[in-house]
Amino acid sequence: MNAPAAELTEQTHRRGGGRLGRKALRSAPIASFPTLVRQIPVYQMVPDEAVELIHDESLSILEEVGCEFRDDEAIALWKAAGADVRETRVRIDRALLMELVAKVPSEFT
Repeated sequence: MNAPAAELTEQTHRRGGGRLGRKALRSAPIASFPTLVRQIPVYQMVPDEAVELIHDESLSILEEVGCEFRDDEAIALWKAAGADVRETRVRIDRALLMELVAKVPSEFT
């Protein structure tokens, strides 16, 4: 007795799992996605003079008002660096801050 063609293909069709399925996945081409390209122009939102003024004022705030730290280790590090530490308030001299910033690497990996 001859079985219909549809039944024969169902019987001979293999599932895609197992070792052969994993091998097929490994050999499948890797899909690449297009990268985004920024096409927005760079704007200068603030003039250079204003940036300098903001920088100078921020240094004044750190010198006069200071910054509150609640971590004992951070307070100890600022004290060791030479900052004015009173309880949890740390006031940082602008020369000290600029000296510390100059030591920071320009890149991190």
